[in-house]
Amino acid sequence: MRKSLLPEKYHTYVYIFALILLVIGMPLSKFLMSLSQIILACNFLLEGNLKNKFFFFFKNKPALIICSLFLLHLLGLIYTTDFEYAMKDIRIKMPLFILPIILSTSKPLSKKAIDAILQFFVAAIILGTIISTLILTGFIHRELVDIRSVSVFISHIRFALLICIAMFISGYFFYKQLKPIYKIIWVVIPLWLISFLVITESITGLVAFCFAILIITLFSIIASPKRRVKYSGFAIVTLIGITIFYFANQINKGIPEPEKLDFSKLELTTSRGNAYQHVLTGQLTENGHYIWVYFCNQELEESWNQRSNLKFLENDLKGNPLNYTLVRFLASKGLRKDADAVESLSDDEVKAIERGVVNVNYQNISSLKRRLHEIAWELDMYKITGDPSGHSLTQRFEFWKTAIGIIKDNVVFGVGAGDIKTAFEQQYDKMNSPLAKESRLRSHNQYLSITVAFGVVGLIWFLITLIYPMVLMGKTFDYLYISFLLIAIISFLTEDTLESQAGVTFYAFFNSFFLFVFNRKD
Repeated sequence: MRKSLLPEKYHTYVYIFALILLVIGMPLSKFLMSLSQIILACNFLLEGNLKNKFFFFFKNKPALIICSLFLLHLLGLIYTTDFEYAMKDIRIKMPLFILPIILSTSKPLSKKAIDAILQFFVAAIILGTIISTLILTGFIHRELVDIRSVSVFISHIRFALLICIAMFISGYFFYKQLKPIYKIIWVVIPLWLISFLVITESITGLVAFCFAILIITLFSIIASPKRRVKYSGFAIVTLIGITIFYFANQINKGIPEPEKLDFSKLELTTSRGNAYQHVLTGQLTENGHYIWVYFCNQELEESWNQRSNLKFLENDLKGNPLNYTLVRFLASKGLRKDADAVESLSDDEVKAIERGVVNVNYQNISSLKRRLHEIAWELDMYKITGDPSGHSLTQRFEFWKTAIGIIKDNVVFGVGAGDIKTAFEQQYDKMNSPLAKESRLRSHNQYLSITVAFGVVGLIWFLITLIYPMVLMGKTFDYLYISFLLIAIISFLTEDTLESQAGVTFYAFFNSFFLFVFNRKD
């Protein structure tokens, strides 16, 4: 058995340094994410004693089961035809193999080192939110078209999931601290982070956080004999219920009742003598005003092209057809869609339309209420027209429908690790999907993605790797691990979390850290 040339403590220092680098890199740098895992792997090999390490690894059933998810992807190579895509996917999935092995076989860390790693992670999250806030407020100059672009290092959804983890870690440190000043700090941090999620309109982050809090609180109410815990739990559940009711009410209020119009008495010409078009079937509204009545395309194009450098038939800065954005904006003001209406717009309103703002009430770049209105409008439009194009929520319905269509033809073993892209392209064509080619994405649901690739057999395998390690470790309740698991489970419903470097690293690291490092303290 080969031993390292360096003293053991130096390898421990490198191990801790690499883990700190990794938790900093997750919210702030893809480069650091990759570099830290290379350092971890090199340190693991150079430390030697590999025979014993792998002996302990193969005795560690939870670690084996977690790593088996990577094995599932390797088995998917057997019946794939697109090896180039498959090998790219395997490369992205490497953390699912590397991190469980290293973290489950490395020597236990001290409580102080583990706390330091978690604190560096929370600090990195706070730094990321501060940078995003400085961008949002204009102190750091960056052109903002969409609030989601304030997350400059990783996807805004991945960032939101990491923020949720940081809030639960803050709760852990709050209960650990004895000094009031430190308790105050660990209360202020999650208050700031949840405010940031609201400011950045992160529906996924807010839903994941509320869902995890709800489940943990309900478990605490049932399991704890202390009245104080039960009363506190009931208060939290009540607060969450009020919050959910508020959001549901805001969505319900997002589409006001349509205005009362006598369609038999609509005027036929504009003030300039041009003909109006009136579409009286399948009517969509904006702020209760009909979009496709009093519509004169000729006047809109001519007058808009005089007001803006972005032409009427081009896309707005969000990538949506500008003419459609303009029509919705005018309707939201209760204006007709003609030259007089365009000329009445202020310069700020013209700039808002160029940015892709479709409603006069939501010109601020950050507005959770606006996002809820958009959700309500998307659902209403989808119900009326059946067209999901251009809307993140309703496009997911099309993604899911496409994935289910593929699964029906490949129920048992799926299409293989490398043929997912081709399968989706073919299924979209088969369905005559209304989505444009560039919008025809994968399922945006991890459970469906796994089933498309590996069939029902693969889905069952995936669910076992997700839940069974906790069962084997005998964890009836572990606050931080359960918090992470709940956040991951909810994220899998609306995202292909494991199809990107940031998502895979998020899942593989915290799964392994809370199972194999956090509970193996010296």
